[in-house]
Amino acid sequence: MNKPTRDLLLAGLAAGAVAVSLYFALAGRSPKIDLNPYAALGAVTAEETARLLGNQGRVLVMVRDTGADRNPSVEAELKAFRQTLKKHAGLSQVTEKIRVTPMLMMATGGGVPPDQLFKALATHANVGALVLFGGLPPLAEPELETLKKSGVKIVVVSSFHPGYRRLLEQQVIHLAIVPRPEAPPPGAQPPRTLRERFDQDYAIVTPADAARLP
Repeated sequence: MNKPTRDLLLAGLAAGAVAVSLYFALAGRSPKIDLNPYAALGAVTAEETARLLGNQGRVLVMVRDTGADRNPSVEAELKAFRQTLKKHAGLSQVTEKIRVTPMLMMATGGGVPPDQLFKALATHANVGALVLFGGLPPLAEPELETLKKSGVKIVVVSSFHPGYRRLLEQQVIHLAIVPRPEAPPPGAQPPRTLRERFDQDYAIVTPADAARLP
């Protein structure tokens, strides 16, 4: 899979941009789409979230609601996430699906609308981690401070946003899972495991990596 295609697919899943999301909504209904990258993404995101929480706690997942015509790629991602998280006896999960119009997605840069974000956190006040299959929206400094003070570990799964470096440095975001910027080299061996499939297409960025980001 080349870099532009990989970026478009993940950005669509994460609602990283309106045009990409609309494209992906159409592509996701095709029976020919390869769901393996999304299953790998969901499973590894769950493993990394479990590691972040020390295998103890409750996880809130927020994802775009694709409506009655379910997007198979999103469903594959969430199914793999749930199945993997269930392997950790000390963890539990709750999912909030969010409805957003194209205009609202444009206003939030593809992120979860701030009112829905903070409402979900207030409703599920006992969560240890928040996993956003989509980016954080632009937030004011008081809102960012509220997130930090909540103590909730935030994992974002989206295309890379320029503001992530600062949010990682401030530890508002604790993990960012983003498309790899480069395609696999010519002649690379095909992935043999789920983790190899993930590593071929995606990268994990932590606060320790933030200083090396552009």
